[in-house]
This record gives sequence, C-alpha cells and structure tokens, in this order.
Amino acid sequence: MKHTRLKQVLSGLAILTLSASLTAGHDHDKREDRERESEGFSFAMIGDVPYGVAPYSDYPPFDNLIDEINERRDIRWIIHTGDIKSSSTECSDELFYDRLDRYNQFKRPFIYTPGDNEWTDCHRVKAGEYKPLERLQKLRQVFFSEPGRTIGGKRMRVESQAFVAGFEEFPENVRWEKDDVLFASIHVVGSNNGLKAFDPASATIRSAADDAEVARRIDAALYWIDETFDIAVEEDAPGVLIMMQANPVLEIGYALPKGDDLAAARTGFTEILSKLEQRAIEFDKPVVLAHGDSHEFRVDKPGLVENSFLPNFTRVENFGSSCVHWVEISVDADSDEVFSFQPMVIEANH
Repeated sequence: MKHTRLKQVLSGLAILTLSASLTAGHDHDKREDRERESEGFSFAMIGDVPYGVAPYSDYPPFDNLIDEINERRDIRWIIHTGDIKSSSTECSDELFYDRLDRYNQFKRPFIYTPGDNEWTDCHRVKAGEYKPLERLQKLRQVFFSEPGRTIGGKRMRVESQAFVAGFEEFPENVRWEKDDVLFASIHVVGSNNGLKAFDPASATIRSAADDAEVARRIDAALYWIDETFDIAVEEDAPGVLIMMQANPVLEIGYALPKGDDLAAARTGFTEILSKLEQRAIEFDKPVVLAHGDSHEFRVDKPGLVENSFLPNFTRVENFGSSCVHWVEISVDADSDEVFSFQPMVIEANH
C-alpha cells in the first residue's frame, strides 16, 4: 500500500530526482515501468553562512550568494545545513530574526536544519552564556513556527515530525519528495551532537536536562531515518538524501583504526551512522548524506561505522563562511546514478 499520508501532505509538489555515482543493484525493469514526466531538476545546498563576525563579515558575499541563486529560475529549493552564526557571536533574538529575514530573501523554498553554533554552543562566554535549551526553544519559535511549511520567499509544504505522536517537539525534522526521490532532514549537530562539555569559564552549567535532550533528539533522528527508508522501500524510490548539520567525522574513518580514539571522536554520532549504514545496505540504491560543519566542500564515499566502502553511499559537504559559494545538486530519477554535484563558485566572492 502506498504511503498515503505523505502523498496527501505533499500533493501539489513537483517531482524530484537524484544522481551520485553510487548505483548498487538498481531494479531497471521497475524504473522503466514507472511513468515519469520529469527530465530532472536541481536545487542549491549551502551552510555555515552567514557568520557575520568582525573583522571579517560575510554579509556582502552572502548577498551575492542570494542574488546568484535567485537568478537561477531552475533551482527548485535551497537546503541550509545549519550554523547560521559563528560560535563566538552572541546568540541573541535579534540575530535569529536577522537570519530569518535574510533567508526569506531567497525566492525559492528554504529548508533549514539547526546547527550547534546557534543553540548547543550558546553557553560559551563569547556567545552570551545562554542556556542551550532555552535557545533551542527560541530557534524553533523563530524558524519553525508553522510545522509543515518551509521558510523562504516561496514556501513549500513538507511533512514534519511534529505531526508524529510522541515527537511533537521536533518540527525541524522534515521530509518531502519529488520524482519519487525522498529527502529528509534530521537534527544532528556538531560539538558531539551536543554532548561536548560546557565552557568552564561560563556561568552556565550543564544539567541532566541537557543530556536528556540529546537522547531524545537521537531517538527522533533514528525514527525519522527508519520511517524515511521504510517509505523509500514501500514506494520503490530511486534514491534518498538525508541532510543534517554535523560532520560526523567520516573522513577519519580511513585514517584511524577502530578503537577508543575513533569512538571518542564520533561520540554522539555512532548510533546515527550505524542506522544510516544499516538502511543504506538494505536499500541498495543511491543514498546521500548532505552536511556542513567543517567548511570544506567535498564529495566522497567514506566508510561509516565499520569503515566499509558502500558503493551506493555518498557524502557531500557544503562550502563555509570563509568561502561563500554553493553546491548545485542535480537529480535525475531515471538515471542509474540519480544524484550529481557541481560546486558553484561565485566570481565576486573569491
């Protein structure tokens, strides 16, 4: 039976596709039998912008970014993988609303997932010594005031985890589809997914509630991943893209052996990576993890928990605040490789 709840929520959305050099065992007959009218589409990926911190301000380059993406009428939406400020910028209400205004300048739907800089790390002295959980509540109030609707100049309906019983506090975890390709965001942040020790110079002290929040957020992410892949299997989706903020330290998988060092580096991420590995292997079609955090554009095929090579798994990371550019992700559900990636360097910003 089709996943009718998702179809009803997303009826009226246009269709999507993916491509990423990671086809392992596509069922060509099923794909040929599926009637499609789409010739593929593209969307923009950004993250870790704007930071807007002295002496360097990336506001003018970010304005150039907005202008360039807005000029591309074929771009269907923009995804932002979190970190809307630097870790040393004050986590004020004014900054949150400033970023909302800037993101609403994009003419297309804007899908944002929170980063650690705008709430988890707000305990830091330079960030204002806020209580992270209070900042998280404010962040949700500002950016996710209407669960099931994106921000941006043109808004888009998405399925929100806030409508799932038991996960009502997670409006930021969303899912949508186009050309039967599934896209989902999960709230997974840097600083070891919020488990990193608080700044000892700060008057803000880590509490049991902070630890409980991390556990709840991981449970929500695992549920959302499972449900997304369940739908993908049920609907014979050509591919899946999952977006989050944190770089879960995938690149050291080849450099470090299994053991305490690797385990420590991946604290807060191991359960997420294990789930992605399990579901990617079972799905056996293109799976992309899109994230930000370390400010280095890359497209690669790193190992996950077992450091194993998965031919159908690809990681893409966006540019960061010192290099304000964007990534064009093209999607063709009828191709073997579904997702493809192109760095888009803005001439005025380099």
